[in-house]
Amino acid sequence: MRNKLFILLLILNLILGLGIFIKPQEKESQSEKRLLATNENIKLDSSLSRNIESVLKDQFYFRDRIVRYYYKGRILLNIYTEKGIMLPKKIIQKVFNNSFGSNELMTESSTYLAEGVIDLGDGYLINSILEYNDDQKYLASSRGYNVNEFANNHPDIKAYVYFPTRIEELLNSDYPNEALCQELFVQQLNSSIKYDALDINDLSDHEKYYYHSDYHWNVFGAYEGYSDVIEMINDDYDIGNPKEIINTNEYPYEFYGNIANKINGYGLKDKIVDLELKDIGEFDYYVNGEVFDYYAVKEDYRYNGNTSAYSDYDLYFGDNFFLREFDFHNEDKPNLLIFADSFINTNMMWIASHFNKTIIIDLRAKPEDFNLNNFINENDIDIALVSYYYQNGYFNGNLYIPID
Repeated sequence: MRNKLFILLLILNLILGLGIFIKPQEKESQSEKRLLATNENIKLDSSLSRNIESVLKDQFYFRDRIVRYYYKGRILLNIYTEKGIMLPKKIIQKVFNNSFGSNELMTESSTYLAEGVIDLGDGYLINSILEYNDDQKYLASSRGYNVNEFANNHPDIKAYVYFPTRIEELLNSDYPNEALCQELFVQQLNSSIKYDALDINDLSDHEKYYYHSDYHWNVFGAYEGYSDVIEMINDDYDIGNPKEIINTNEYPYEFYGNIANKINGYGLKDKIVDLELKDIGEFDYYVNGEVFDYYAVKEDYRYNGNTSAYSDYDLYFGDNFFLREFDFHNEDKPNLLIFADSFINTNMMWIASHFNKTIIIDLRAKPEDFNLNNFINENDIDIALVSYYYQNGYFNGNLYIPID
């Protein structure tokens, strides 16, 4: 009897295994917002077994439903176990002491949902709290050191730094809006480098400036960051004051952000909101050296939403290309170079409207033969702005000099 049962199970596994390669392939997961591994990914090379394993994980029958139930069970398990009480309200109270307008928020306790996902209360999700271990401290210091080296190597370029503060950085800090890693970064900068950061003084600031389920700032956080940057640079250059908001556009399409996608959709859904500013002006826009219609994707989203597995944030505000350039033809204004990550995608056009030419480079996507010194020498740069979440910033080999 046992042998017959074993043979039946073996036959069933064989049928299911073969069926995975015969059945129509699912190209993407809407709930997880990612592309799935398909038979086309299988190549006859040293990674054959790893490729087959990826396809088996992504192409089994009833996958979407099973994955959804898996994450629901995992979340419930974490909530109702000791691990689920990761952030009791006393820690929130310690961090944001005297910052809340009422005690009502103090009754909310934050809950560990899964690895890398915490519910701050009422469905607002964040990544795991940043731990200030030696590796993180060294990383922050070395990033700041390299920004300082850039400024030292290019004394004719005025350097500025702006941090899009995230709440994950603050929950292990002793004071509101004082992020230790930002502090270690700044300690490496010489006195000529000005810096500023988005103010996050309490949970209401986080909820106002960030998406519910995505780690990016929303358009209101981006506008606050834009205003901070322009005011900081305007102290030294006549680039005008931040431009006022004349219209707010909210789109009807709901989506789960990239934090919620880690757990197959949980928490509050988000909507894309965009702002129109007064007197932006006309400009030419280039991506990796090619002319690009800045508004084309936005218009497509306006009418069709997002039917793909692509992140709504990245789809609407633009992907993380290596090189982008705005030319506003303001020849009496300085030229700006921005070292950026995906946070800049929301407000880069607003910032660029205050300058002649603005070049934005994301060094995470740089070509292998890219040389920053050569790039600087080939472009007439007056001002450099470093604006990224500190972990994302780095320079290529000829400037990456670790601290002692």
